[in-house]
Order: sequence, then C-alpha cells, then structure tokens
Amino acid sequence: MLDFKPLELEHIELLRQFFSTCRCRTCDCTVGGTFMWRDYYNTEFALEDGILYLRVEIDGRTAFTAPLGSQEPEAYGKILEYCAENGITPEFCMVSEPRLPELEGILPGYEAWSDRTWSDYLYAAEDLREMAGRKYSAQRNHINKFMREKPDWSFETVGPENLTEARSFLSEYVGEHTKDSETLVEGDRKALEILDNFDIYGLPAGILRAGGKVIGISIGEIVGDTLFIHTEKSEKELAGSYQMLVREFARAFAGDGVEFINREEDDGDEGLRKSKLSYHPVRLLAKYAVRPVEGAPGGEAQG
Repeated sequence: MLDFKPLELEHIELLRQFFSTCRCRTCDCTVGGTFMWRDYYNTEFALEDGILYLRVEIDGRTAFTAPLGSQEPEAYGKILEYCAENGITPEFCMVSEPRLPELEGILPGYEAWSDRTWSDYLYAAEDLREMAGRKYSAQRNHINKFMREKPDWSFETVGPENLTEARSFLSEYVGEHTKDSETLVEGDRKALEILDNFDIYGLPAGILRAGGKVIGISIGEIVGDTLFIHTEKSEKELAGSYQMLVREFARAFAGDGVEFINREEDDGDEGLRKSKLSYHPVRLLAKYAVRPVEGAPGGEAQG
C-alpha cells in the first residue's frame, strides 16, 4: 500500500526530478506551485516504483493529483487500491486538460468539472519580452512613463549580494498590503519562505530598482518550455512599475527554449483577472476535479 508522508522543504530535491519532466504547463506541476501550497492543502507524498503520488485535502475532502513519472494505468490503480483500503472516495484534483482522455479510459464512471478561478494564464514569451504591436500600446505607454520618471531604474537577478534587500522589500510590501483572501495571504507567506530558503528552493528571482531602492520583485521557475511566475509584487503608486517588472523578468529569464510564460491563476480576484487579461494570454489552462458519479463504485465511501 502507498505510504504517504508530510511534504517538507527537505524533500524539494527529491521531488524536483519529477516536475522537471512533467508534460503539462500548469503551475501545480512545479516545485514552487507544490511546495508553496503544501501547508494550505496538507500535502503528503509517496514514492513507489519511480512514481510520485501526491495526496491533498480540499474542503475537508481527500484528493489526489495525477501520478508523475508514469502514465501507466497501474499508477492510478495504486491510488484506487489505497482508497479502497482506507475507505476514501478516489477523487482527483488539479488535473490538466491533456490528462482527461487517459483518465476516461482508466476511471469509467467518473465525471470531471472545472472552475474559471482555477485556470492558469498562459502567454507567449515573446509577447511579454517585447510587448510589441497595438494590443500592448497601453503597457508600453506605462513603461515609457516609468522610464522617463525613473531614469536610474535597473533590474537585477537576485543573488547573495541583494537577497537581504529583496527579502526586506517583500516583507514590507506584505505588511503594508493586507488581503482578505486566505489564499492570497498564504501565497505571500510562502513567497517569503522562498527567500528565507533561497538555496533550497533554487528558483530564479529578480528585483526592480529605482533611485537605488528596491521597488518590485518577481519569483519564478522554468520547467521545459515554460517560465512560471509564482509571485510578483511592485509598488503600485509608481506608475508603470508593474509593467516594467513583467517585461524585465521575461527578458531576464524567458530566454532560449522558453516559449511560454505562465502567470498562474487569478483566485477569483477581479483586479487580478483584469490585470492578467490586459497582457493578452494566448490561452487559459483549465484544471479539473474528477470524481465518481453518484452510484459509481467507491462513490459512497467519503462524505
């Protein structure tokens, strides 16, 4: 039977290999996306026969992500066996759209549904690096204004020489911008954890300066052909600072081999949704929950 253990920072390197070869472009299939939310979802993991299994809790229910390391039916079978032995309804979450066909063949009698707030915003990397054409005229205007007002601006990759400054800026920003959303609060808390454990996470980060002062920070991750943006903060009162941060982070890290940038979900926040749509995503990456239909085998085990 699968032996699940709580996910801790010490497991990052152990699990990184599974995410590095993952074929989906959703943020849930990354080191940052998984470890930043491990406490919020009470994430546990099991390794067996070279396959990674993740178990989470969502709204008081146990669910599993798609196994990583193999797409063989036997991997899903292990989860079904575990659920049967523990009286758990075998539910799946954070399932990317390309995986649905394989689940349909393996799990007959299951239904899948999605929610708009779960979708990731996917952009062409070249679009955010260049912001060319009429559709990005508003962003370019903001950037030009920022450059006129802050001619001494600079963008730096975060490293040992500026890590303390980056951490201080993010800490102050989080303290000054309180949020009502539990998920947004947790995201901020874990962004600070990344900087406190920078060598362990091993994620690329960059800061934007003006007047010698840090005014923005982005933390991301590269998996395959996609650059993910796990956190992005800038002083809102400085016109154009956010647009500048988006462009410069893309230029710094979306280099050769990176075709897309994933700026993740909007959490149902209307402000975030409007902002992310304004950068013209090429696609919204839907994610699905999958569970047995009423009356299907195993569908009555968990309330």
